Amino acid sequence: MGRPADTIYLALKSAIQTGRLAPGSHLVEDTLREQYGVSRTPVRNALRRLSDDGLVTIEANRGAFVASWTSDDAAEVMAIRAMLEPYAAELAAQRRTRAQLDQLIQLCDDMEACERDRQPDFRAELAHQNHTLHELLLQCAASPRLYNITANLTRAPLMLGSFQLYDDQQLRRSLQDHRQLITAIEAQDSATARAVMEAHLRLSYLTLISQP
Repeated sequence: MGRPADTIYLALKSAIQTGRLAPGSHLVEDTLREQYGVSRTPVRNALRRLSDDGLVTIEANRGAFVASWTSDDAAEVMAIRAMLEPYAAELAAQRRTRAQLDQLIQLCDDMEACERDRQPDFRAELAHQNHTLHELLLQCAASPRLYNITANLTRAPLMLGSFQLYDDQQLRRSLQDHRQLITAIEAQDSATARAVMEAHLRLSYLTLISQP
């Protein structure tokens, strides 16, 4: 997979973004070095890159920790997303291609099947599929500037790991939102697509802040 530092970086990034590594987790250099069979340098390089991404904090004399998100962080990210993503959904209804629509429908089918089957670590798989769906919706909007601004927000670890926090009812509601959204986009109903996305993000935020 390339350089050892790249392998470690991608593995840790995935674990953080899907919630397998919880906020505040201590990333011990010696443990990572033994786990991946490498020297300290690749480990430190990977941790530095994760720090640059905002996924890890490095504290003097303490080491590296998975970045923690406060309620204020969640509120800020969701407030910005609530301004941008409904607009993206509105544009997507107008500009999506047939191929993109087919991909969105398939993603909805795959997520619903994943939730029904509940294989081990199915929530991590749902988180990955959810991220793919939201990024594809941004691509459907065919607005490069909007995509570049908003995609970074959807990649925030708190957003990517949110499926780990949902109970069964909240999980199914989120998937129903996706289905309604794609139905509106298929019908090229911009107003409904925007309204569904606004409600979807609002309920997602309420779920996040309700966590103990």
